[in-house]
Amino acid sequence: MDGESWGLSYKGTLWHSGTSQKYTEPFYNEGTVIGVHLNLEDGTLMFYRDNQSLGLAFTGLHMVQCPLYPMVSSTAPGTELALGLQLSTLPSLQERCLNILTHSLAHKDLVDFLPLPTALRWKLKNWKET
Repeated sequence: MDGESWGLSYKGTLWHSGTSQKYTEPFYNEGTVIGVHLNLEDGTLMFYRDNQSLGLAFTGLHMVQCPLYPMVSSTAPGTELALGLQLSTLPSLQERCLNILTHSLAHKDLVDFLPLPTALRWKLKNWKET
């Protein structure tokens, strides 16, 4: 693996910049499910085997200056790959403000007394706190 790749081999070794280190036991068994968790906010990469965390694999990825994408590949014959996506996003500044305002008001009808544009008052009245 080059300096722009971080990976896990089926032999249980982590790879980055042409170097490897032991990370977990090899996974040769049929039906083994490997999960990849790339946390762009914390700059970490973790792997899972059969829904069990294998621990932190890489850190400092938030310092990388190019976009990062989790990817999987295999060179072994007979390997099956299935991809799924779980995404979580941080609330926007507007969503955070709406949550705080909604939580702070004793009743939603009090929104009408706030010095806000009509469209924003409507949005606040109809906001479901997250």
